[in-house]
Amino acid sequence: MKNKIHDRFYSTIYGELQPQILFNNVTEGLVYKTIRSPCLSPRSLLPVTDTIFDSGPGRRAGDALKIFDSLGFCEAASLSSVHYHGQQRQAGSLYICRLIPMVKCTYQISMDIKTDDARSFIELNSPGSKLVIKEVNNRVLLISYFESSSGDIRSETITLGNSSEKLDFEIAFDGCSKTNTISTRDGKSIVTPFYNFERQRLPYVDFSNGYLKFTSFITGKGRYMDISIYNLNQIADRKLVTSVGDSRLIPFGIDGPHVRNTTEQGIRYLNSKNNRGTIWFDIDLLEQCSESDIEYLRSLVFDNSWDTGVHYSKELNAFPPEEAYKIMDEGYSYVYEKIGQKPTGWCSMRNKDNIKHAIYAYENLGMFWRNGDSGVHAEKNVGNLDDNTWEWWESASKAGMAYPSFTHELDLDPAIKYSISRSKFLNWVDTYNSNGASIVSFYEYGQISRNTHEARFDILQHTDNSVIFIAHTNGCDALANVNIMAEKGTGVYDNTSEKSLDYRVDQDKSVTFRVENKHTYSVYLHSAE
Repeated sequence: MKNKIHDRFYSTIYGELQPQILFNNVTEGLVYKTIRSPCLSPRSLLPVTDTIFDSGPGRRAGDALKIFDSLGFCEAASLSSVHYHGQQRQAGSLYICRLIPMVKCTYQISMDIKTDDARSFIELNSPGSKLVIKEVNNRVLLISYFESSSGDIRSETITLGNSSEKLDFEIAFDGCSKTNTISTRDGKSIVTPFYNFERQRLPYVDFSNGYLKFTSFITGKGRYMDISIYNLNQIADRKLVTSVGDSRLIPFGIDGPHVRNTTEQGIRYLNSKNNRGTIWFDIDLLEQCSESDIEYLRSLVFDNSWDTGVHYSKELNAFPPEEAYKIMDEGYSYVYEKIGQKPTGWCSMRNKDNIKHAIYAYENLGMFWRNGDSGVHAEKNVGNLDDNTWEWWESASKAGMAYPSFTHELDLDPAIKYSISRSKFLNWVDTYNSNGASIVSFYEYGQISRNTHEARFDILQHTDNSVIFIAHTNGCDALANVNIMAEKGTGVYDNTSEKSLDYRVDQDKSVTFRVENKHTYSVYLHSAE
């Protein structure tokens, strides 16, 4: 995210921000400090820098997700040690990542802020929200903003507490009603729609992004702002068998695809690592493919589990609705006929499309929108994995942060515009894989996340030693957590496929594993010895 106009404008007026993250004592929480240097000439400005911090599983024992009967599941435990020094003339945001994608969940936050000018404020972006936290007359207010149907920006305000005390509040995300509910410890609450109006109108169930983002803004005569985060938990309702999201899935795809000598090596490398993605087939490029190229693309879909999408060769926003819908129908049919698999997702030339197209595509063609605030545009200017966004992606992949991405070419070094250099792409794949993450299609990522609401489980048997159930999903796999106390020799068995399954033991000794639609599963507590 380099040299954005608003970054340069803000820096010229107010001076540059220098963020630091200090976390020297695990029991005392994380401190996000920001100070302001004197105003500078625009010629001396450096690009914005974001700090991406992993709060999720796979780190030290105190950092992994925990599951508690009284709270539910998906509780992010104490944050791990981080020490970040912002360089001079540098500003940025703090990302807390590796949270779990869920259709419904609650984020519990305990924090305080200290600043020398009450006009300074924090912007907190939880999934679907744009929240501002600021001090007014020794009270700390949280303002939740949202776009109305008329295009106006509206808001609701709630008091979090006194500026001298720790602030405890909750943000309840609901991907069915498309709302966020902010509640305080005194029992008061406000309910607001998602900030982005197009996201409010999505015709299908939405789910949370796997991160929270804090950004400090020092204004007036202020010189510093310190944010201390004492606790951050993600919780949700729990049953004996509960469908959970997977923070280790990284949705990825390519537009085109472009000629084979610019993508084939990268695709082959992904396949060799048991990764995959979505191909958004561009109609104009597909028409230029030879029969051998078509067979190659079909083999990726049917032999290597790549998913099929449509990349409309025209900017849909440039056409009246009925004409745009005709283009969408024809493009869907053409890709389906050529590849042999129904497309599950779509986008258009230069991402020039909108919510009306998204509603039509889902209700008439069964396709999910790649773009928008719930897709690659949740963070501006980084959804395209390319050399220009590499600085952000390098940090994101090292932290294991799940965020949807697409690109165009994979094999050239250096890459053309809007593509990723081969060396950087291999680094991106290896870094995510080394973090225990898998690169998957947008459809697989989305359907597993939606299954946190859509999947249900019929319990056939529950004893002290076993659980047997049937899984009913949205047609794709779900990730099932079974609330038992696993021990050495515990076994998980797919009765339908007649095979034993690998599973993950969580910190409370419950087990989590993938399930298929209409399959019956047995979890046995004791070994057969």
